[in-house]
Formats: sequence, structure tokens, C-alpha cells
Amino acid sequence: MKKIVIFALILLGAIGLIGCDQRYEPLDYKSIDEVGSFKNYAQLKDYLDSFYEDQEQYYYGGNLESDMASTAAMTTTVANAAMDGSEDRSYSETNNQVDGVFESDRILTDGYYIYVLADNRFVIIDADNLTIVDSYEHEEGYLYGMYKYNDRIVLLANEYHYWYETEPVSDKSEDDGYLFDYYYVRYSFGTRVMVFDTTIKTDIELEKEMYFEGSYLTDSRMIDGHVYLVLNNYAASYGYDDTTYIPQYYDSTVDDEIIQLPASDIYYMPNDYNSFGYLLLVSFAVEGDEAANVKGYLGSTYQIFMSLDNLYTIVYRYWYDEAVSFYRNETLIIRYEIEDHELVYKATGSVDGSPLNQFSMDEHDGYFRIATTGYSYTEDSWEISNKVTIFDATTEGVIEPVSVLEGLGKPNERIYAVRFSGDVAYVVTFVNTDPLYKLDLSDPENPEILGELYEEGVSDYLHEISDDLLLGVGRQAETVNEFTNFTGVKIALYDVSGNDPLAIETYFVEGEYSYTPVIYDHKAFVSYEPDEADFLYVAIPVYEYNDYYWRSSQSVFVFKVHYSGDLEYLTKLTHMQEQPASDEYYYWYWDSIERTIMIENRIYTVSYNQIQMYDMDSDFAFLGKLEFSIPVSDEPVDDETTTTSGAYNPDETITTQVGDDSDN
Repeated sequence: MKKIVIFALILLGAIGLIGCDQRYEPLDYKSIDEVGSFKNYAQLKDYLDSFYEDQEQYYYGGNLESDMASTAAMTTTVANAAMDGSEDRSYSETNNQVDGVFESDRILTDGYYIYVLADNRFVIIDADNLTIVDSYEHEEGYLYGMYKYNDRIVLLANEYHYWYETEPVSDKSEDDGYLFDYYYVRYSFGTRVMVFDTTIKTDIELEKEMYFEGSYLTDSRMIDGHVYLVLNNYAASYGYDDTTYIPQYYDSTVDDEIIQLPASDIYYMPNDYNSFGYLLLVSFAVEGDEAANVKGYLGSTYQIFMSLDNLYTIVYRYWYDEAVSFYRNETLIIRYEIEDHELVYKATGSVDGSPLNQFSMDEHDGYFRIATTGYSYTEDSWEISNKVTIFDATTEGVIEPVSVLEGLGKPNERIYAVRFSGDVAYVVTFVNTDPLYKLDLSDPENPEILGELYEEGVSDYLHEISDDLLLGVGRQAETVNEFTNFTGVKIALYDVSGNDPLAIETYFVEGEYSYTPVIYDHKAFVSYEPDEADFLYVAIPVYEYNDYYWRSSQSVFVFKVHYSGDLEYLTKLTHMQEQPASDEYYYWYWDSIERTIMIENRIYTVSYNQIQMYDMDSDFAFLGKLEFSIPVSDEPVDDETTTTSGAYNPDETITTQVGDDSDN
């Protein structure tokens, strides 16, 4: 790969506006192995046209329209929330990968209030008496993530807008009138970001918002009150024509209308040349009215890792190798440094294979580490290889590996879990057994395997309890006639104080089809250390399948993980009810517990339909619940099932049912 040269091509004034008559020399996308911004929209258009003409690809044209008016209505329910805010409360937090780098979640708390996304509603709940003090309903899409910073809440939403267009078709003569009309369904999509001021919990206010037309949010992070968005924008691919190839967005701090991203903020860079899109990198301060910083790169990403200093985006590249009559692949790693809260391109590197997820990547003491699984083929065989590659995270331009640690896994095993922890890393590979490797990365130029542990089953997620204890969450397995079958959920505690990890205790939930969402969503894993405790509470949601795959139950399993090395099962909590009569509907996902939080001595379980509260100091005694949505019924709600607002009394059971907001 040639040396990457960073061009400083930011122009002044009106350079880059559509309609500019001055045209610049076109860029040859085949020869681009560098990064720089476009001089104007004409150069960008030439660049895109040359790509699609060479690829002989045809795209259906069509203008994407956007309704920038906010149609979501604010609904308010006021409760008499009596609580003492004079002392801080301890509580669980989102399971973030990197300390200080916050990830969005669907439930948050400050110890006194619980903030929940329930479908397209955002609700603020008094944690003591389980009453809604205010809410917001987003009618044009789906709320899927949020951040909290001081008294501000940032909501992230996917939006889809549909409308119909008609085209009349006439008979042979106009006098005969129309035979019928053609109806076309048009749509647009995008990502909306809303910042609410929640200083007054009973009267939250929308402070500012952004909307990114034709963009899907790949991921986001928040550091020191600044949110960073990574979006894939399709203005240059889906519906690409002469008028829709420029990324558009709305920022309420800049203008009341949607605006186009200036050409000087759009960059060309190395690409796989299979398709073009825009990778939009956005950063903005949660507080204040400063405009968001938006940059667009011709490319895309499907996975990120972010440290306190850098953002790494991953591009999967593949090509057909005629020598082996199969595809080869590599991962392109692109580093953007955080400079004055803005993301600035710095370097590009590559590695064979691909990472499993964000935990396959890490940055420590100026080095970027990535664990990958690669596949190599010959005419009559194939081979899997697993390795950890270490790069210098301070180098600009092309970055080359400092070292590569290979030899992880036995034949045909691929990586199932990775956890980096300072100078140490843990890697799980699997086919028939679960090799848990402990790696020494203290010398970046000479990494080595310290030890390994073999046992049946596999850990899909690894969580560090302490320097000496590691918790694995995954699946138990057995091998029969050389075939491996999963037999249930495995939660295992390991002693990693020595070179070879040792299994201390394992908890097993039976069921061939049983699983936990933690294996693909680490935020479903919750840990909480009470003040001055010598243990951690751990909550893990599990779907249990018994006998047949369609017979299931869903619960949250709660454990104590003692720093002394004990794994203690405490209880399992569920929202599930018995299947009602055949003439009634019961949607199981209403009561599937999605998240768990803990505040002081209380644990809260949150599903699509409700939130329930339990006392952990009293054998998890049920304290009360709040239902977000209940099935529509002609029968009035029984007054005896509704408890009005008031200070929380541990001797009383609270049950609050919330239908539409007009009843609250």
C-alpha cells in the first residue's frame, strides 16, 4: 500500500456550492491511495460517475424527501415524587467496554430516577414509587438508545417516512376520463438525535435536535459530555442521481432547514471499489448551542472501537483469487484521532481476517491490538487461523504491525470471545472444546501465550471481575460421534491469577435451545458493587427452552460473585405469565426482560411491557411494578389494581398500570 497523504483542502467562501461553473480535474478512483477533501461538488460528481460507469452498475434514480417538522407529541404525567436528594445513591451503570467511554443504552438511572426507552416512548420514572413523572413519544420512528450527561438526555432514533404519489392514466381520449391511477409508495429514512433538558423532571424540554437524511447509525460513544456518531449514509448509492448524491442533514443550532454537507467536508480515501457510500462522522457537545461537526468520507464501516483518544472504524475487504478459485479477505483499520472534540483522520492499516466484535479490539499505552480470524483456501482444502496483531496507535499515514501473535486455537477453531485488560488478554476459540487462552502483551513487540484451559462448552462473553477473577458467559456443549451440540447456558468463574486459567465454579441452565442475549449484546450483562461490599451482584437474562424449542420461559438469573472466588446463585426473576385462553392474545416479547438495573438494595427488571422492583435485602421480595402498555380492552381498569403516587413505603406493594397518557 502506498503512503497515505493527508490533503488540507479546506476552501473559503462559496467554493463547493452546486452550480459552480468552474470545474476541476477529475480524480481517478482507481489510483486513489490517499486521503483528501473535494474542491467542489462538480469534482465529487465526476468522481462518482467515473466509478459507476466503470462498474457498469445501474441505480434507480429518485429524490429522497424529508419532513423536518417534529411530529412527536409530548405527553406528561405528574407524580408526587417524595425523595431525599441530599445524598448520592449507588447504582449499576451501562456495561461499557472502556472506562470513560460511554455507550448508549435503553435504560439508565441516576439513583433517584429511572430513564427507560419503551418502544417509541421515553419515560422518566420515580425509582421510589414507580410512577411516571414525564414522558415523550416519538411517533415517526423507533427510539433505540440514549445518553445521560448531567441534566441532559440524548435520544437516538431511527426514522422512516412513507407517503403515496399518484400518476393518472387516461384512455384514448381525455373525454373518456381516467381508467385508473398508478399509486407509488415513496419513503425516506434517517437518524434523528434529540437533546432534552431534564432539569425539571416533570416538565422536560426539547433543547436541540439533528437529523441525518438517508443515514443509518452504525454506533456511537460519549466522552466528557461530547457525543460521537458513526453513520453510514447512502446518498451516493441508493437512489443515486444528479440531485441526491450529496449528504444532507439538519442541525437546529445552525438552520431551520435541511442543509447539504459542504464539498470541503467530504473526503476521498482508499476503498474496496465494490460500492460507494458516505461514512459520516459527527461530534457535538451535549450542553450548549454549538453546531455539530460533520465530516463525510467516501467509504463505510460495520464495526468500531473507541478509546479516550481515537476512533477506529473497520472496513471488510474481499476479492476473488483465481489461483484458488475462492475469495480472500482482509480488514482495513482506519484511525481517527480526537482533536478538540472532533474526529480527524490519521492513519490506515490492514490485517488478514476479520474481528468478531468490538471486544476484539483495544488500545493500551499507545498500541492498538486486534484479534482476528482468517480463512485461507487451496484447490482442495481450507484452513482457519486466529491471531492478535499489534499496531503503533501514534503513527500517521500507513501503519504497519509491530508484532503478530499466531497459533491461537486448534484446527478449525475460530475466535468466540476476546477480552483485553491492560497488559493481559484472554481469547476463546472453539469447535469441540473451549480453549481459554491467557496472553501476555506487556511487551508489544514480543507478545506470548502464557497458558490455556480446555473444557467443554464455550464462553461467548468474558467479563473481568478483578485482576484474579474472570467470568465467562456462553453455552455448554457435548460431543457425540464427532458432532458438537449445545446443551444449555454456561456461566463460569475462572481463577486467572496464574499463567494457566483455572475453572472455579460453573452454573448451568439446561436446554438445547436455551441461550442468553449476553452472547450478542454485552449491555444485557449487569454488574453492581454495593458500597464497601466484598462481592459483585451480577444479573444475566436467560431464555430457557425445555423439551421442545417452542416451549420457553424467560428470566433474569441473579448471582453474587465474591472476590474470594465463589459464584453464588441467588434467584431468578421473571415477568412471564401463563398463556391466556385461546381467544386472547399474549405476546411473549412484552414480558421478556431486556435490561436490569440496581439501586442501593433494590433491583429493577425492565421488559417491553413493564418494570418490576424487588428488595435484594429481603430475599428479593416483590415490591411493585409499573406497566408501560397494556392490551387494549373495553373493560375499565379495576381501581383496586392502581396505586396513586406517594412516597415509597417498603411495607406496601405498588402496582401502577399506565394505558394512554390521557388516563394519567
